Amino acid sequence: MKFDSKKFISKLVSFESVSADSACAGKVRGCAEFLKDSFEKFGFEAELVKTKLHPIVFARRNCSSGKPLVRVLCYGHYDVQPPDPIGEWKTDPFKAVVKNGKIWGRGTADNKGPFTCIIAGFMNFISKNPSADIDIAFMLEGEEEISSPSMDGFLKKYSKVLSGYDFIVLSDTSSASLDQVVITTGIRGVGAFEAVFRGAKSDSHSGIFGGAVYNPLRAMSEVCASLHDKDGFVSVPHFYDGVLSPSKWERKQIKKCPFDSKGMASVLGLKRLMKQRGWTPEEAVRLLPTLEFTGMGGGYQGEGNKSIIPAECFVKISCRSVPRQEMGKMLSRVKRAIIDRCPKEVEVSFLDSGDAGDPYFVSPSEGGKILRKAFSTMDRAAAEAFGKPPLYLREGGSIPLIAKMKKLTGLDCIMTGLFTPADNLHAPNEGFFIEMMEKASLCYEKFFAEMSKRDGSPGKEKRRGK
Repeated sequence: MKFDSKKFISKLVSFESVSADSACAGKVRGCAEFLKDSFEKFGFEAELVKTKLHPIVFARRNCSSGKPLVRVLCYGHYDVQPPDPIGEWKTDPFKAVVKNGKIWGRGTADNKGPFTCIIAGFMNFISKNPSADIDIAFMLEGEEEISSPSMDGFLKKYSKVLSGYDFIVLSDTSSASLDQVVITTGIRGVGAFEAVFRGAKSDSHSGIFGGAVYNPLRAMSEVCASLHDKDGFVSVPHFYDGVLSPSKWERKQIKKCPFDSKGMASVLGLKRLMKQRGWTPEEAVRLLPTLEFTGMGGGYQGEGNKSIIPAECFVKISCRSVPRQEMGKMLSRVKRAIIDRCPKEVEVSFLDSGDAGDPYFVSPSEGGKILRKAFSTMDRAAAEAFGKPPLYLREGGSIPLIAKMKKLTGLDCIMTGLFTPADNLHAPNEGFFIEMMEKASLCYEKFFAEMSKRDGSPGKEKRRGK
């Protein structure tokens, strides 16, 4: 019996699994319990791994022969972003609706729909090949949208078990369009902090003290303005240390991507995009580190005017790093530059915002025999299922967990993007294309079938921990 992906996704969407909202904790757990029960019905050994926040679903199915040709670890997350602003949704965010070629609802594209495609692909394959020599595990967490705070402990506790697999498969990255799938080769690291600028002990009268007190808002504005140069680059010493020039094949792949500068500008509603000298916008979002101001405030915010010099103000800063850069060092360099450039009349301090995550990169042509076979197999499966070869691109977004898993387990990751720029991730009216779901499920079915074949398989290669 063929796996019913639409029914499965619809059930997942019905759980309001918002990890950031403590009021939804019971619904998050309900989603995890549904997944555990489902895997058990599929013939897996499944457990809910308890954490301080939300459980991790870990489900395993080993081949009957006990001699797997390949062992695959699949990752996904069942938690979702808050649905706000509710008033902008055209449908109930937690009641899946199928219309206009999409299944609509919070989490359909990020990440309940994509990881369902992996499950569907495997279940459709194994139903036809129940004795296939393949071991598989699914690791689905409920905290990805809040930076995966419980995964460090899980990875350390289960490191020996996880290291026994050959590679990781996930679909939590993007593709250029519905008919052009992308295999993601790299993701940027991410880190953030808040800089607080303080002057007098309280707000002061701008008439009595104006001209004698260095306004923290002015100091902050001057410092922020100094962090980028006229060519659009970050003006912080050593910020670009470790950045490598892209290879010819990467630049060729980027040029083939249908989601180009015009597409980005159209989606964003902009007449033009910012350009950094020597780099196209398409290259910059994938290959360069960034420093962005994500919020700032200070002083009187109400109607009319209030004649004060504020005592303090703040700016929120987010940075992205690229492979061969360490996020912690980058943040330290930015903080040092802010301290050095802040006027001595104003004090500056910092509040860190969550864990920093390092970047990740994998080359499809490097690594062990099993990993190379997996990439070439995914390439063929994607070309057959989607009608054209996949592109190989780095992505500007971040999944900090991937670099951690590489460090703790040694496993590399094959990341096949399934959501598109048209899917409204983290926004109202999130949706997932039915056509994408069907093609992706077929892609994974072909992938698992090819990887479990004995002829030409990498089964003789000694695996980690074996």
